[in-house]
Amino acid sequence: MSEREQVSTEQKVATCRGCGRVLIGKPYYMGGNAYLPGPKRIAAKVNHYGGFVCSHRCDYRASLEQLRDMPRCGDALTPDCSAMATIRSNWPEHYR
Repeated sequence: MSEREQVSTEQKVATCRGCGRVLIGKPYYMGGNAYLPGPKRIAAKVNHYGGFVCSHRCDYRASLEQLRDMPRCGDALTPDCSAMATIRSNWPEHYR
């Protein structure tokens, strides 16, 4: 089976970039929105580097992991200033 066939046969669901939680909706790369599972239809936030996140902690974690994968940033302890600005705008209740 070719790689293209394997991708097309995989189930395409939205997941949280920070923890892997399955969300309702299409994956980020397919466009559209994703929602947290539950009785309320709460939209998942979009991480600074792309992808859906379900919580402040996951947003922070995903940004830091992405930054650490960049050249000369492997020892970063916090996300960069532009990623932190996005996190603050996504989760203003954590920064009052």
